[in-house]
Amino acid sequence: MHAKKEKIRVEVYTNLHRIEADIHIFSGARLTDIMQSRETQSFFALTDVVVYSVESGKELFAADFLDISRNHIVMVRPLENLANRARETDL
Repeated sequence: MHAKKEKIRVEVYTNLHRIEADIHIFSGARLTDIMQSRETQSFFALTDVVVYSVESGKELFAADFLDISRNHIVMVRPLENLANRARETDL
């Protein structure tokens, strides 16, 4: 039996990279829940990934899938809420 999951578009920062990707979380969970969970493995699976250099802002590569070490993550923020807010202010 598979648990239902939701996809959230996020922006992940490491010391060297800015990553835009989808992260899959359990339905009804918050992004904060998965980031703080002790049960979460040491790597997070990301899909539909675009990796940029923090220094230059240039796109370095794109990939369908990427595992990222939780030890390298400096900051994560959801991008979907930002897009929804921008649409709401345009109305």
